[in-house]
Amino acid sequence: MKERLLRIKNNKKMPLILAFCIPFFLALGVCIGHEIYPFGNQCFLHIDMYHQYAPFFTEFMNKLKSGSGLLYTWNLGLGTDFVSLMAYYLSSPFNWLLLLCPSNLVIEFMTVLILIKTGLSGLTFAFYLNRHYKDNGYRIALFAVFYALSGFMCAYNWDIMWLDTVVLLPLILLGLERLVEGKKMTLYVVTLAVSILSNYYISIMVCIYLVLYFVILILEQKSGIGKAILKFAAGSILAGGMGAVLILPEIVALSGSGSGGISFPEKMEWYFGLLDEAARFCIGVEPSSTVGHMPNLYCGAAILLLLFLYLLNRRIRIGAKIPRLLLVAFFFVSFANNKLDFIWHGFHFPDGLPARQTFLFAFLLLTLGYEAVREERGNSIFKILFAFLLAELVLVLCFRFTDLEQVTPEQMLLTGLLILGYALLLLFYRRKDKTMRTIVSIFAVILVCAEAGVNLDTTSISTTSRTLYTQHLEDYKTLAETAGAEDDGFFRMDKFNRMTKNESALSNYASASVFSSLINKDVADFYREMGMEGGKNYYCYNGATMLTSSLLSVKYILTDSAEEESPYRSLISEQNGIYLYENTYTLPLGFMVDSDLTEKWDFTLGTPIMAQNELAYALGATENLLEPVDAELHDGKTVIQVTETGYYYGYYTMKDAKTITATTGNRTRTFSKCDHVYLLDLGYCEAGEDIALTSADTDQILVQGYRLNDAAFQAAYHTLSQQTMELKSYSDSRIEGSINVKKAGTLLLSVPDDEGWHVFVDGEEVDYEHFCDAFISIPLKEGSHDIILKYTTPNLKLGALLSGGALFLFLCITWIPVVVRKRGERA
Repeated sequence: MKERLLRIKNNKKMPLILAFCIPFFLALGVCIGHEIYPFGNQCFLHIDMYHQYAPFFTEFMNKLKSGSGLLYTWNLGLGTDFVSLMAYYLSSPFNWLLLLCPSNLVIEFMTVLILIKTGLSGLTFAFYLNRHYKDNGYRIALFAVFYALSGFMCAYNWDIMWLDTVVLLPLILLGLERLVEGKKMTLYVVTLAVSILSNYYISIMVCIYLVLYFVILILEQKSGIGKAILKFAAGSILAGGMGAVLILPEIVALSGSGSGGISFPEKMEWYFGLLDEAARFCIGVEPSSTVGHMPNLYCGAAILLLLFLYLLNRRIRIGAKIPRLLLVAFFFVSFANNKLDFIWHGFHFPDGLPARQTFLFAFLLLTLGYEAVREERGNSIFKILFAFLLAELVLVLCFRFTDLEQVTPEQMLLTGLLILGYALLLLFYRRKDKTMRTIVSIFAVILVCAEAGVNLDTTSISTTSRTLYTQHLEDYKTLAETAGAEDDGFFRMDKFNRMTKNESALSNYASASVFSSLINKDVADFYREMGMEGGKNYYCYNGATMLTSSLLSVKYILTDSAEEESPYRSLISEQNGIYLYENTYTLPLGFMVDSDLTEKWDFTLGTPIMAQNELAYALGATENLLEPVDAELHDGKTVIQVTETGYYYGYYTMKDAKTITATTGNRTRTFSKCDHVYLLDLGYCEAGEDIALTSADTDQILVQGYRLNDAAFQAAYHTLSQQTMELKSYSDSRIEGSINVKKAGTLLLSVPDDEGWHVFVDGEEVDYEHFCDAFISIPLKEGSHDIILKYTTPNLKLGALLSGGALFLFLCITWIPVVVRKRGERA
């Protein structure tokens, strides 16, 4: 047994194994403690992981398993370019393992990936320390734990698409150091290229850091500087070129999204002071992950102690200290300054999730801290005590001068005690007694694991009910299949009372809603102007009237409660309390309108009510589509008296209430995100009923009521349904149809006018027009026409060509010298 333990201890790979295993099993332990499935009924779906990543992973899995194309999908919004979506959310090589994942375990697949990437982050950091410092001691594993479980990871580990870059960063920097030293650039190019391909966005920050770190390395070089600069430039260009296959399509997608354009801040702003930042080093600090600008700086309580120890250690060259400490200072300034914040985040301000470059800062601090510990002969008792006092002084100043709502006194006290513990360990480790050093090492392992585990448990891995998230997904799929059996053509489905705007991807049906950073902004603008939900990164079916619903080809509705009987909607099927309704009036994917419709109707003028009424008039109606009805304010609630049977809507514009409840008789509807301002679908009501609208968010709520004028709607619908396109076939990236045009005009398709569409009329490619800047429209003359739409991701071919060329050049640069050398040796 003793020999076995000795073999394990002397195993040179053991520190690397521990660097993976400790953070992995600590994270696993927290998952078990938080009762994450299969250890309970919870799941790790936090913020966007809940609303975006789980649906997107599911859609990717379905595409891989079905063999359908990866260019485009109808299951997100009215249609979405999938290549750009992959580049932003799904391009990690790990994600291809979804091919092996059971369809009901996508959430668990994501959770396991997070655990694995957490472990790999520790492994690569330890590998960096091992190769950079030529050190194989067990302490590299302890520092690796704090990299893998840093404040960045605790706050953003649910942002699964960013974690590949955290894993790769140590290898990229190791490759850069080898390159500057005159060695091969293979490691640098390959790891940087994989990082860019895995997530180009976070890789932007890595590239900024690479430039800064390269300057430091060059300043330390005595020879070969010109060659190093050339290799750095060439290697970086090659790595970027290899990523072009995803970068170029992404540029096009972003240019048409709410994230398009760059508006550099004119005025300089400082978010907070130095002590406010320093307080973020404390253990247990609540992650800043949704609002504000506070960085997540935690990377071990000892880091303040070690940073001062690095500064005081004379065995570390002053020439190495100064540029690295200046880089530390630059990071501090970057977190607090709006202009630098803007640059670090790819010339955009982050939409929540602040200071996304903190993993780079953690890497820098931990390497400096490791060097301070490694150069133990430079750490005298006096210096350790002085560094300890300086670290504790920082905490005292933070306690005295910072906002104690951000960091509590208890967190500062615990951090101070941990710093004391680490200082004592350093003092005792100075003794040459082998037994004492062994005891200190054991206590260090216990302290590091306990600290990292407690911080992870209290600040990370938030959960939600797995049952609530998944309980009806199979019901939705079954009802979608039922709808498909009823109608074998193209149709869209959507939902009332949704969990997320991407539920269609979870259950595999085409919809009219999406939440993504890459949405078509013009479609979102159209939705908003028409009284539906539309914003920077979403558009949603909420707020649709019978007219807008028919325009968008939404034929079926899913609800979690029975709807009232009406001429506009009929029940098709029910499954475990989920109801499938068919809209009576639905237009196909393409239909004819007058060529001057957009001249007669400007949807951007006035309110959504005016926009819909004017559209109805332009389509032949002689009365308002939406008629105002009397609404009275009673005890803070709005009461609409239904004097005429019909379909009713409410329009709320105050934005004070996020949730509104409408009660009609024994029926209740709850509307969420009402501050987004959309029409409230109050349903079909009988004369004599009252509609009461209330909100717990405000003492008084005023909603204007409207009734759908059936005569006006029928007139508009009749005009639109006279000449429609017959759909012959469709796939993810192709639509074929035919139409007999009796009166020349414009064929309008409820397909977003994304740049990649190519339109063919009677075999000839034609330029299409942009209806309301949002949808594809095609001028057609009288007669029968065959219509084909083909989608190709913009810049995909060019990007693939550039990536292939960069890969070829890289192989030539790296392989040809090897081949020449081997031939020379044989000769």
